[in-house]
Amino acid sequence: MVKVIINVDDSQYPRISDKLPQIKQRGLKLTGQDMLRNLGLNSPVDHGLLRQWFFASTSPEQIEIRTPAKYAIFPNDGTGIYKGGSVIKPKKGKALAFKPGKKWKGPVNKDGYAFLKYSKGQKGQHFVEKSIKQTQGKIQEIFIKSVNEVIQ
Repeated sequence: MVKVIINVDDSQYPRISDKLPQIKQRGLKLTGQDMLRNLGLNSPVDHGLLRQWFFASTSPEQIEIRTPAKYAIFPNDGTGIYKGGSVIKPKKGKALAFKPGKKWKGPVNKDGYAFLKYSKGQKGQHFVEKSIKQTQGKIQEIFIKSVNEVIQ
C-alpha cells in the first residue's frame, strides 16, 4: 500500500506562538485536502479504486493519506520494464490471465479475461511523487491562508 505522511515544522512560525496550534491544524488540514485533490487528479484511472484516497489518521502533527487500492505501488513505481532480460511469466499454467482495463486493446474471452504468455511489466507513472511536488509548491500559500483565517 502506498502512503503519504505530511508533517508540520512549527519552528518556521515563532512569532505567532499563541495562535500556532490553530494555524498549524488549519494549515495541515488544507495541505491534506490539496494533497488528496492532487492524488485524485493524478492517479491513473482504470476501475477508479486508485482515485479513492482518504485521510487514514490525523494528529496535531501529521496526516496520513492512503488508498484502498492494494496494488497502488505497481502503477506508481512500476513492475520493471525488462529489455532483453527476464519477463513476467505465469507460475502455474501456460498464460497470465487478467481482467483488462478500459485501455486494453487485445483479445478478451467471453468471461472478460485476457491471456498473455508473458508481460514486459509496467513502467512507473510516479503520480504520488508528482502530487507531492504539486502540494509542496503551494505550502507557503496554504499556510499564509491558514494564518489569515485563524487571525481574523
